[in-house]
Amino acid sequence: MKHRLIAFAALILVALVPCVAQIVTTSPTILQRSSSDIVLTYHADSPLGNGGVKNLAESTPLYAHIGLITSKSSGDGDWKYTVTDWPNGSNAAAVNTAKNKFTYTTPNTYTLNIGSLASYFGTLQAGEYVKKIALVVRTADGSRQGKTATGGDIFIDVAGDEFQCRMSSTLASYTITAPTTATFTLDATAAAKLSISVNGAEIAAKDDATTLSAEYSFEQPGEYTVKGNAGAVSKEIKVSYPVPAEQKEYPGGVPRMGAVKNADGTVTFCLAAPGKNSAILVGSWDDYQVLDSNSMYVHDYKGNRYFWLTVSGLDNDKWYPYYYQVDKSKSVADPYAHLVLDCYNDRTLRGSVWRDRPAYPSDKVKDIMLAVYRGDIDDFEWTPFEIPAHDNLVIYEMLLRDFTGLDGKSLGWGTAKDATAKIQYIKDMGFNAVQLMPIMEFNGNQSWGYNTNFYMAPDKAYGSPQEYKTFIDECHKAGLAVILDIVFNQSDGLHPWYQLYPIDSNPFYNKTAPHNWSVLNDWKQDNPLVQQQWDDALRYWMTAYNVDGFRFDLVKGLGDNDSYGAGTEAYNASRVARMKRLHAVIKSVKPKGIHINENLAGAQEEKEMGEDGQLCWANVNDASSQFAQGYDTSNNNLLRFYSAHDGGRPWASTVSYAESHDEQRVGYNAAKYGNGAVATDSLTRYRRLGSLGAQFLMVPGPKMVWQFGELGNDQNTKSSDGSNDTGNKLVDWRLLDNEYCKGVHSTYSEVINFRTANPELFASTATYEQKMLGAKYDRPRTIRLYSGDKEVVLFVNPKVSGEAVDVKVASSILSASDCQLISASPGFTPTLTGAVGEATVSVPANCYALYASTSAAGIDGSITAPSDACTIIGGTGEIIILGDYNSLTVCDIYGHTYPTLQVPSGLYIVHTDTTTAKVFVR
Repeated sequence: MKHRLIAFAALILVALVPCVAQIVTTSPTILQRSSSDIVLTYHADSPLGNGGVKNLAESTPLYAHIGLITSKSSGDGDWKYTVTDWPNGSNAAAVNTAKNKFTYTTPNTYTLNIGSLASYFGTLQAGEYVKKIALVVRTADGSRQGKTATGGDIFIDVAGDEFQCRMSSTLASYTITAPTTATFTLDATAAAKLSISVNGAEIAAKDDATTLSAEYSFEQPGEYTVKGNAGAVSKEIKVSYPVPAEQKEYPGGVPRMGAVKNADGTVTFCLAAPGKNSAILVGSWDDYQVLDSNSMYVHDYKGNRYFWLTVSGLDNDKWYPYYYQVDKSKSVADPYAHLVLDCYNDRTLRGSVWRDRPAYPSDKVKDIMLAVYRGDIDDFEWTPFEIPAHDNLVIYEMLLRDFTGLDGKSLGWGTAKDATAKIQYIKDMGFNAVQLMPIMEFNGNQSWGYNTNFYMAPDKAYGSPQEYKTFIDECHKAGLAVILDIVFNQSDGLHPWYQLYPIDSNPFYNKTAPHNWSVLNDWKQDNPLVQQQWDDALRYWMTAYNVDGFRFDLVKGLGDNDSYGAGTEAYNASRVARMKRLHAVIKSVKPKGIHINENLAGAQEEKEMGEDGQLCWANVNDASSQFAQGYDTSNNNLLRFYSAHDGGRPWASTVSYAESHDEQRVGYNAAKYGNGAVATDSLTRYRRLGSLGAQFLMVPGPKMVWQFGELGNDQNTKSSDGSNDTGNKLVDWRLLDNEYCKGVHSTYSEVINFRTANPELFASTATYEQKMLGAKYDRPRTIRLYSGDKEVVLFVNPKVSGEAVDVKVASSILSASDCQLISASPGFTPTLTGAVGEATVSVPANCYALYASTSAAGIDGSITAPSDACTIIGGTGEIIILGDYNSLTVCDIYGHTYPTLQVPSGLYIVHTDTTTAKVFVR
């Protein structure tokens, strides 16, 4: 009974908090079914809201996704008479209308005129009546949403037309932790005898009145019921003044947040909650009862408060959901949860995703996010793996949601399990790393993942913890490092530390971001507990999930609060220091761990990061698009793919890319904006995309390919206003059957495999030359790499049309008598002529040819003495064996064997009865 009473108090909190704190205030104050001239006022900065649309410019319009909860609704999720559909990218005119558009009044304050319910929503069915107005506030494309602090829909009560009353208070919260005096106000829709009492003792009364106020001082801990009586109608507000927790040192002296399994089999649960008075651990092992016997001890340590309790008797192989009730008013999950049950979104998860996952106990708990403890959740037998050299990483960026699923559909059904079946595809292309867009527990089930809520729990939308681990382990078996994209700039509104405090006094979050890149809820980076959370999250994923490194999102927002005096774009020493500290954490677990920053800042800042061994993203999308589109501009020279040409950043310190999830597809730009035949002729366009890929990948230093860029994917990734379209994208593996897309794929495969087979050509000790052979940017260009007895040259003709041109290079080894074709544009069979020093290839417009010395190509004869009976040759997509043999073994440079002679491009060791040969396959 006690649990239900507290839950009820939490529910009335939304309706009865002071007007200044409410998410939506109304005129008239008490809405009734027959009310007229109704005006809703939305407060974007209300501490009860999620802050999803706060601090927007006046020019940014907001719209109401609005409907009714009626007597015919099955629950609060069953909206009726919804005014418009949700935006999907193509229905903007239909869903963004004058009817549902808010009017900006003052910063963070907007109004919506409803008039009467009937005129706005339409006529209800016979016998049906309105119970609530249901509301989500959104931007035009729906990418930013205003909801409750817990991520739920906003509900506004609509009372019947009979006499009604309402209570409000000056309290900022209905849980107090010190003696407090507050004023309570009772309003009525008609004159009546009004009275206010506290725990049954009347403190004010008035006859024939429509409003009554009274002051009351809460002096002692306890539970208080403030009741307002208006005639025969009454309203209550419950105020909690909890007894402070008992002081007791955390076992071992140093608190460890989260659920920690002890050597004796017990489990110690610990929550950091500065400024809070008490906490109760509520677990499934007690049937979710809120028991005073589970009150947690408090340990004040280094200026923070840690609530903890040790529990015995938990089985190692069972799921145990739990939550914390703090100060008897706020119920939150564990910030350090290793798995989360989501009260809002689990019910919409597809049943085929992790079929035996633990279910949300909706018969026991309502509207509370639950952490889950299981003693063996992090157990796994890992395959040994050596992280590849950072300076030669070739990374495949992947969004699990859209990488697999129903082919030809955009349903967002991709999972870790299905991605595991595609690892061989990535490995065959020669990639040595996979970078996953955020997989940590995020809000909703269809997301890019940058709205993280829990940093140490994988989101169930992509599968089970074991399926994630299997994917990572299979990547390692294939020679692929796994990098996780992680979001330390902001969180969504379901993070426990966000929910525990009003935003005006939240020790973990900024009410207003100090930088210009505010997204969702901005973390206070200089809070020691926030820093500890980051350190612990990195260590957890590197140990429990054996990941090899991280890509840090939006590093520009990771400075100290007081570090932005010169502006967000200015050099920021605190950002540099923070990233060095995080890099040290990575190295403490994995000395060769990968650290990538999405900083996109000035050269000085990124130079210091590079000198520390960190990598930084280098966005070359604009230049790449200009080249792909075929325009003769200075920006299409692609020099920034080389870090030393990018503002003098340290060698191989940037992960350069032609496109990522944040940029428009180069293929889309070429198709829509291409010069002449680039836009109208598929062969021309895809030849240019292949030429771009060859140049991009032949430049030394780490490189990244956004999923399906290797197929020339040309889907539109932007909304009409230029922002990212984060909606589901078409899963189209059928591109592999398209001759033009397959040509781009062959380029990527051939060049990446050559790169993988010849790391010394891409090392700092090699000679690297990139030359434009003429004054204009559509003149022929070459990239030459030379080291020891190996040389490789890329010949490119950037012209869109015209005759083939001779592209020459001052070679050191390459000549007509010592060369091997590695890759060329589809439909083009090149010939290299000339002696050393003047190697020449005649290249058609839009095309490229990649030649290597035979030593670099791997075609340097047999490893053992050749047999008269057998000759082994590398072909295109196959290994050719001339002569007779009885036994055969084919393996790649990683030691993986192949059952047939039909193989992807790359370097192979082939064994027959009497001959062992090394061959390169195009």
